[in-house]
Amino acid sequence: MKTKIMMLAVALCLFMGNASAQWAVIDPTNLAQGIVNTTKEIAQTSKTVSNTLDTFKETKKLYDQGKQYYDA
Repeated sequence: MKTKIMMLAVALCLFMGNASAQWAVIDPTNLAQGIVNTTKEIAQTSKTVSNTLDTFKETKKLYDQGKQYYDA
């Protein structure tokens, strides 16, 4: 008896149609928090790029000083 019920359950699962949502669910709080997080990430990335650029400028300055010293 259990086998027949299991076979019936499996057969029903195999022949089920596609499920479709009736309407989209939107969470405005989550959406706003995502925007805030994205803004913070952009600001942090901008700061990182600025620091990296400053480091490259300092490295170039040191390279040029070393080059002048050894070329002279």
